[in-house]
Amino acid sequence: MQKSPFDALLAALLDILETGLSQDAAVAHFIGSTHGDLTPQALAALVADPDDPQAASLLELLLFPGPDTALALEDAMGQARLDARDAARLAEALADNATRAIAVMPDGTRLSLPLTREQAARFVSRLAPHRSLPDDLRRLLETRRPADARALAVAARQTGPDWTPAAVSFCRTLLYRLSPEVPDAAEAIRYVLRFLATLPGASLPLPALMARRSQLVAQLRRAARQDEALANSNYETVIMAGNRLPYLHAPDIARELAQADAVILAVTGRPAIDTGASCQNMGVVADMKHLLRVFDGEAG
Repeated sequence: MQKSPFDALLAALLDILETGLSQDAAVAHFIGSTHGDLTPQALAALVADPDDPQAASLLELLLFPGPDTALALEDAMGQARLDARDAARLAEALADNATRAIAVMPDGTRLSLPLTREQAARFVSRLAPHRSLPDDLRRLLETRRPADARALAVAARQTGPDWTPAAVSFCRTLLYRLSPEVPDAAEAIRYVLRFLATLPGASLPLPALMARRSQLVAQLRRAARQDEALANSNYETVIMAGNRLPYLHAPDIARELAQADAVILAVTGRPAIDTGASCQNMGVVADMKHLLRVFDGEAG
């Protein structure tokens, strides 16, 4: 008898807890820097000791579903399409059927971890099975960007934007129009997912993105002026002159601006218009008529 999508997802969760949660080098480094060079036996004893306060934080780390776990479970979660009530039921079912989990360290060491009901609930919550992509967006990803579809579905689930009709329409247009040849197209989609997650539910994505772009342009200009001021002086002198120097990292700003520009071009079919203030040397004019001719681009 074929399993229901809910039962198939539960089976996939149980299987991955038994097969092992893959840990990366960063986790191993944290354990080594915090607890020293523990043997596998000593590490297993540490996580198994409920009275050791260090064990709780270590279990939180080891039981956190990493990128490999999220990718491995995405298809099952996408098929199940749970709501918040179903996700709570899934956590209960997982706790009823699993009392231990396996962590697989980078060197292949396998640790047996106790799994309480509270930890099972947090594990399910962090996977966010109730935040699936809308069906039409998932289909567009699979047809337009098959190589990135699963990873982008995971990004959407973990970022957790509210899929309002406006957000769905905006993403649908983006996925349909964004050319696969656009450099870093997948990163542009990830950027949009993060951006949508910051918007209040009633906000319209395109005007909000245009406003964000204007902020980025202003920040980039300010960063350039700030770098120029520091190149011609020093930090202390600039501060003493009454200038404020907020943290403005030009490469990061430029990277986000490029992503916003790529999205706006794809969605609207035209480059964004720079509406920010600018300075231009108009030369010397004799009268208002001459000034108007300069504004029109005519020769003096």
